[in-house]
Amino acid sequence: MTLAVRRACGRGIFESVRCNERAGRYNDACLRRLKCLFSRQMTNRMEMNSRVQEIAVAVFMTLCCLGAAATESPRVQTDGRAPSVPGGPQERYLLAISELKESVRSASVAEVKDTLARLKEDFPQHVGPDLELFAMGELEYWKDRYARAMVKYEKLLKDYPGSEFAGATMDRQFEIATAYLGGRKKTVLGLFRIRGYAEGVEIMERLSDRAGLDEPNSVGLKAAIAVAEHYEGREKYIDAYLKWSEIASYWEMGPIGKRAILQMAENNFAAYNKPREKRQPLLDASKLATAKTYYERFAMRYPEDAAKHDIPAKLKRIDEQMAYKQYTIGRYYHRVERIEAANLYYDMVIENWPNTEAAEMARQARQEIADRTKDRAE
Repeated sequence: MTLAVRRACGRGIFESVRCNERAGRYNDACLRRLKCLFSRQMTNRMEMNSRVQEIAVAVFMTLCCLGAAATESPRVQTDGRAPSVPGGPQERYLLAISELKESVRSASVAEVKDTLARLKEDFPQHVGPDLELFAMGELEYWKDRYARAMVKYEKLLKDYPGSEFAGATMDRQFEIATAYLGGRKKTVLGLFRIRGYAEGVEIMERLSDRAGLDEPNSVGLKAAIAVAEHYEGREKYIDAYLKWSEIASYWEMGPIGKRAILQMAENNFAAYNKPREKRQPLLDASKLATAKTYYERFAMRYPEDAAKHDIPAKLKRIDEQMAYKQYTIGRYYHRVERIEAANLYYDMVIENWPNTEAAEMARQARQEIADRTKDRAE
């Protein structure tokens, strides 16, 4: 090999070595850059994961706090006030009474007495004989023994009229009386089962006496109206009229007074117009006069409601019936040839109810008498 060749080969090897060295340095630089980039990405990911974990922890703690607040804080009522938590003596007492009222629906006598004993130990200043009477009455009521329940309720109201349970007792008596008025039967002499209408009326009357009729929402007024409606349902119209008259003495105006006036008129009108098989032998026309008085009063006070209740037609019918009633009396005297008495009644019909059919018949009868008298004179 010549010197030139060796030199050329040497230069090539040298250049190759130099290129390899430069390539190695370039690769090292690239590796270092890749390591830096990878390191930065890993750092960023770790920081991001750390932040996500911190946010998750913060959200979890917030939810826990909200749950605890919702559990521990009292709910706000619709009127903006927080209800009282049953922690004070009065709240605990009311809660115990509420639980007692629920328990008597299915408890035994012994269980109720045990509950009362515990209540007396826990609330000696509140629990007295009136509570025991009320609880035992409720026990009998829920066992469907109304007569026994009424004994307890009556004793409570007589002996402890100012008891805090008096109102609830009268409400319960109203329910019992309503059941009797609705046809519930009671046992008499331990043998006979009869409808308890009379018992229901008696209980309602006592409620009206105790509670009075001067409060629109009182159980006393509700009891009086229930009795009046009961009489109407059984076609005891005069008894119903008397009860509505009692109510009207307390309520001359307003919705209750308005209804009372109308029902007084309706009951007198119905009493006169009962079916023929239920009428008394001698019809009393005073019922028609009373009905007319109250119908006219109603029409004068409430003219906008008169047509709705068909009052103008009823007034016309009353006039026809009253006129015909007097006309039939005149016809009787006419048949027995007591002409003077007959003319008296005919003239009454013509004068008082001139536009009725009975008045026209009275005029014809009057003319008949006049013609007969003239023929006899000739």
